[in-house]
Amino acid sequence: MVLSKLFSSSRSRDKEIEKKYIINGYPLTTSPVIPDILKHQVEFKKVKYGPINLVGLTFAHEGSDLVKPESLELIRKKMLAWFQKDKSYCRNFSTEFPKNLIAISVAFTNFEVGGSCQEYKLMNDVKPSENGFFTHRKLSECIQCTYYNDMGVEFLAGISFYPAPHGKPKLLRSNNALLYLANCSNIQYPLGDRHKSWGMTQRKHYGRFCSISGKHVLLTCSQDDGVPRHYEFDHVSKKYKRSLCKECCEDFFTYKWEEPKKDTPAIPTPIVIVEESVPVAVTATDSESLSISRASSTESLIEGFDKIEVSSDAESDIDAELID
Repeated sequence: MVLSKLFSSSRSRDKEIEKKYIINGYPLTTSPVIPDILKHQVEFKKVKYGPINLVGLTFAHEGSDLVKPESLELIRKKMLAWFQKDKSYCRNFSTEFPKNLIAISVAFTNFEVGGSCQEYKLMNDVKPSENGFFTHRKLSECIQCTYYNDMGVEFLAGISFYPAPHGKPKLLRSNNALLYLANCSNIQYPLGDRHKSWGMTQRKHYGRFCSISGKHVLLTCSQDDGVPRHYEFDHVSKKYKRSLCKECCEDFFTYKWEEPKKDTPAIPTPIVIVEESVPVAVTATDSESLSISRASSTESLIEGFDKIEVSSDAESDIDAELID
């Protein structure tokens, strides 16, 4: 009984520590942070859409049971919601993920998965910037974003999701919200006119990096006054909230689009992760950061898909199913 209480108390402390990291933010790094679970990887598979490596799946030995199934189910349902309009594509995620799946990688517009679960690269037909480079930032112990940096802007290249290992907190609601906000605050490469973006024209929201918050934020202008507000998730109360920000308001009212001096043609990508509508408001254990080459050294489900038409509908709310 005493041991049970001690174990429960330890897990509770882990949960509170991770929440503090999530709230305060993780640092930006030049190399991806390699979670300990990746030491079990034996296979890396790329799931193609035509010539594009859209999704990457990292497996441990067959029969391994290393992660919590609820965490795997979270990312599976998220992917179903992102691509809900294409039934043929969703069939690839229609059944539960295998228990030996320890990382899921999803590339964003004009990028594709590279040689490992944490590596992303520009599509072959997309012109790179002369000074472009990649950086990485964890959002939680389960989520790490990879950014392509150009002209002082961080463009989301991909999201790597690591299901929560057994013995660690799931934080399902927090991770669900973090995935949602990362997607919606995504700035697509190459840089375009914010006023003409899909988010602004369809949902009255857009993303930017806020130096006051020290992170990418989703701004929503859907209220009557049209003033942008941070749309955030309170990881303590587990509810969404809106708040005013002086920096973001000044940026909004002084913003003026100017064509870049050097033309970087936008190559349309047949796969676009849908910018979801705003719902109603309601490092402690990792290995040291290593270079991408090391992650690649420890390296398809399906070689091609039918044409995918991505839904522009609001994401179905799965929070009601998440008890954490």
